[in-house]
Amino acid sequence: MIQRKKRIVLFLPHRADPGRGETFSADLLPLELLQIASGPIADGYEVVMIDAMIEPDYMAKVAEACEGALLFASSCILGYQVYDGYLTAKMVRGKFPDLPIIWGGWFPSVIPELYFEHDIAEAVCIGQGEITFREVVQAVDNGEDLADVAGLAVPRDGKTLYTAHREVVGFETLERVPWELLEYDRYVDLQLQPHRNLKIRHRFPLPGHWTPENPPKGFSFFSSFGCPEPCTFCCSPLITGRRWRAIPGRKLAEEIAELQERFGFDVLRFQDANFGVAEKRTKEFCDGLVDLNVPIHWNGTIEIETIMRYKEKTLDALEAAKCHLLWLGAEAGTKETQERIKKNIGIENIPTAIGELVKRNIVPGAFWIIGYPGESQESMEATLRQAARVKRQFPTAGSDVYPFRPIPGTEDFDHAVRLGYKAPTNFDEWGNCFEYKYNDQNSELPASVRQTWQRYNHTAAIYDMHNQEGPLWMRKLLSKIAGQRLKHGSYGLGIERKLYDMYVRVTGQAQPGDHVSEEYQQLQPETHANLVDHHGGDN
Repeated sequence: MIQRKKRIVLFLPHRADPGRGETFSADLLPLELLQIASGPIADGYEVVMIDAMIEPDYMAKVAEACEGALLFASSCILGYQVYDGYLTAKMVRGKFPDLPIIWGGWFPSVIPELYFEHDIAEAVCIGQGEITFREVVQAVDNGEDLADVAGLAVPRDGKTLYTAHREVVGFETLERVPWELLEYDRYVDLQLQPHRNLKIRHRFPLPGHWTPENPPKGFSFFSSFGCPEPCTFCCSPLITGRRWRAIPGRKLAEEIAELQERFGFDVLRFQDANFGVAEKRTKEFCDGLVDLNVPIHWNGTIEIETIMRYKEKTLDALEAAKCHLLWLGAEAGTKETQERIKKNIGIENIPTAIGELVKRNIVPGAFWIIGYPGESQESMEATLRQAARVKRQFPTAGSDVYPFRPIPGTEDFDHAVRLGYKAPTNFDEWGNCFEYKYNDQNSELPASVRQTWQRYNHTAAIYDMHNQEGPLWMRKLLSKIAGQRLKHGSYGLGIERKLYDMYVRVTGQAQPGDHVSEEYQQLQPETHANLVDHHGGDN
């Protein structure tokens, strides 16, 4: 029998600030922590995993677990997690000044010096973290210098030292995920009790017979790491070197079948940066789900051009395997901007690819971005027009436009800084930099573009025929008016918005922006690039 060794404390900060009445969908499990726990668990260490989402008094629980522990480790992406993680780490440092603190995740990976300046890290894991973290634990336990562990940033003499580069490896080299650490029932309780008076972000349209009153049990999974795309607005090219490693299709289907039998979930969300890279893998996975008769719907991410190169039988397999939703980065409405951001999507391919999904009863969640550094007003306006065309042509599709947000570690972040962008300087500012309601980093968007963007959002929401508020005749009438506005790109008088606003006021309901097309508003947390941050194996 393996002798149990010292305790390791793993903490996942809040993704959204509950103080603002917000939380994230509880099917988003702490996969980052489960992934990096795999090595230490195999080595016999005790691992305590704490997720702020399900722990009302997580600070106290972290403090209790850190008493006598070997080390404390956490992970975050850009957003509120940055600030919440900082506060928790400062608490740990104050109570246990000699306890090593290790960080990982997309944000710490690109700005490790911030963690060293604030004395809340002995090291930051860069990129894929399972093997790196395993070796960190062993080094700490043996009293060895972390500078000898590959894949880290460590502070030395007031500077940041990067240790030897660690290559991205395949899942076959990693230990099994310790699912026994997951208190899944607690996540299910949150999913099935939506009456907590919190706005739930990052939700998805419900598949099949499921309704908000009868919600499914959701589960999430990492099946791949990395992304081969060179997008200038995403930090993946820097962190992963455009490498992509994935669990083979048939093996993935078998693993999902085992997990479904164990946990009994109804809907599976792949948190991969780019699920659909390899067509053969996708086909084998879908065929495997059908062969094994796995009773789930599932969703994930894929590229427009990937859909275009998939064979018809592969697309048919997606439908047969009950894929109900795929997130797509449309990104820009002109060829020139597509080339500038290195996405190179054929503009004509966007509606074609979306149409291929729609005819197979798969909801396309398409994302567009306006306001790239140096982008012309004409390009932004073209993107809004393209988004409107797609929305009008495919009412069930998401065609959501978001303002650009500079993400550190990206080409566009550096471009924005050169153009005068003032980046946040502390954890509080970084934790709020994706919150549209509480700050505004897009003051340079032309006023007319901003107005069109805001009016487009309301018009597209009213156009959604799945919206259930109000009598059918009224919804059809308002949707028809909204459809004409999308067709012509004219949002001036906003008759349908005013009529709908009058209706909800008279009936005492919320305002249109609060519940019209709510599920599509929740498809994407902040920007497509931030969605990409939810990335397997990175810690």
